[in-house]
Amino acid sequence: KASESPEVEEAGQVFLLMKKDYRISRNVRLAWFLSHLHQTVQATPQEMLSEQELEVLSVLPPGWQPDEPVVPRPFLIVPSTRVTFLAWQYRFVIELDLSPSTGIVDDSTGEILFDEVFHALSRCLGGLLRPFRVPGSCIDFQPEIYVTIRLLSIIGLQSHQRQGFTMLGRLALNF
Repeated sequence: KASESPEVEEAGQVFLLMKKDYRISRNVRLAWFLSHLHQTVQATPQEMLSEQELEVLSVLPPGWQPDEPVVPRPFLIVPSTRVTFLAWQYRFVIELDLSPSTGIVDDSTGEILFDEVFHALSRCLGGLLRPFRVPGSCIDFQPEIYVTIRLLSIIGLQSHQRQGFTMLGRLALNF
């Protein structure tokens, strides 16, 4: 009887991990969502994670707060469920304005804008490198980060014309 079966809570958000070294198109991601719509899903325990195309890392109820524990259980995927796809690798392009106008002193802080550009870059790279906990799970996630930094300047430096991806590792970001 329908009244005897417990009601499954709707999923507010689902975090999926995409297979490493494998490009998963938006069509495949949409197909996953549509094939699981009005179906139940449950987080895969960390020790059971394998090389599947898409792995469910965590499922959160609507309105979940970071200080609330999530009991692993089935959740129902509904049209309002937000699905976040995590990748093992990310690529970023950062453009820095190093034109002569960055050589002026900021009246409000007394700092040279040029210095502030590099402090902001340092904070940005530090944030990109920081591992994070997948919400609602015990999984600490740290993808590979590749960065290209483009320097924009009117000064004719040959070095600022070079581009390429560099994988960031755990290194001190002190300028």
